[in-house]
Amino acid sequence: MSQAILLVDDNDINRKLVRHILADEYPELYEASNGLQCLALLREQPVDLVLLDLNMPEKSGFEVLEELPDLPLSRSPTVIVLSADNEPNTISRAFHLGAADYVSTPFNRDELLARVRTHLALHNREQHLEQRVQERTQELQTANARLQEATAQLIQAEKMVSLGQLAAGVAHEINNPVGYINSNLDTLNAYLGDLWRLLEAYEGLEAELPASEALQDLQQLKARLDLTYLREDCAHIISESRQGVAHVKQIVSDLKGFAHPEQKAWQEVDLHQLLRSSLNIVSNELKYKCDVELRLGELVPVQCIGPQISQVLLNLLVNASQAMTEFGRIEVRSGFDAAQDCVWLSISDNGKGMTQEVQRKIFDPFFTTKPVGEGTGLGLSVSYGIIQMHRGEIQVESKPGEGSCFTLRLPRVQPDVSTSAQVPAESAQ
Repeated sequence: MSQAILLVDDNDINRKLVRHILADEYPELYEASNGLQCLALLREQPVDLVLLDLNMPEKSGFEVLEELPDLPLSRSPTVIVLSADNEPNTISRAFHLGAADYVSTPFNRDELLARVRTHLALHNREQHLEQRVQERTQELQTANARLQEATAQLIQAEKMVSLGQLAAGVAHEINNPVGYINSNLDTLNAYLGDLWRLLEAYEGLEAELPASEALQDLQQLKARLDLTYLREDCAHIISESRQGVAHVKQIVSDLKGFAHPEQKAWQEVDLHQLLRSSLNIVSNELKYKCDVELRLGELVPVQCIGPQISQVLLNLLVNASQAMTEFGRIEVRSGFDAAQDCVWLSISDNGKGMTQEVQRKIFDPFFTTKPVGEGTGLGLSVSYGIIQMHRGEIQVESKPGEGSCFTLRLPRVQPDVSTSAQVPAESAQ
């Protein structure tokens, strides 16, 4: 590798002599006649070695040595002083200011060449070591970032398994009483039907009863109770109760599906079904903070790991609701991109939005803008990892005060993956 030398001397004869000695071995040789030219050239041109005279007009060699450490140089040069000044104080000052060597003039040709070769070799080794340190530092930083991300995903995976086990247990416990309620409503409806028929039979006999005080009391009670209203309202109550039970059963079903985030089977899934299940699960979180508007397009089934995509949707929906400073709106859109053979789904809110600086960090593990104790900073990081593992994309657009929009893109088909294939454990996490 060619190494550049800068010769700085106000004496033309001295520069010519040194150039003659070095030119054959070091063709990349620059010259300056004073300190100002030296500093200007160093700013423009990478140099490995400076041969520096001390006594020069405009700016001396000492001034160059003083200013050299503060220059924004891509390559820090080694300095050898070439001077006729043999005073010990001068030599000591030059070394104190950072000179690597001091050669008194007149000098021996072979001695100068030997010192130049030695210092260039040392400089080259130093530069190589510095580069290796930078490369190694970068490797360690990259490895550390990957370790943090892996740790975050492991922590989240463990949390999700625990949550899944809890959700599965809760779903099982809810299923039994819900079954009782549903069965009892059917029985109650049948009993009420029998009672209404019995009352109708009594009403048919009412006209045949002789007038009496007891009959008058019965008719007054009948008018006060308003049997017609009771029939209609009982039917309405049972119908509403059945709808409520059906809604609870659907939530339990969605919860059971969410209760297995460790599932690693690829399946063809309807993304809209995952979205509606996720909305059912977080409905209590959303209904007090925002309205949800669905503007869904036509989709095709996609190959994915359903519980993991559900986890992403849940994270995005909850984050959108938490971005609201007052009652707001979440809009969900979807569609199919035939050109890229992928489906997309966007979740936008009219919350507080994010700055560009925050947007650059939101997918980093453990980064959160929430107060201490209110967020781990893992949700979006894990979501990003899941979408990356699905060979998809997750993008964000946001402006402070105007809200945010997260867009997911998932390929319709996963390359080299069948719907019965299993994802490697390390990928799934």
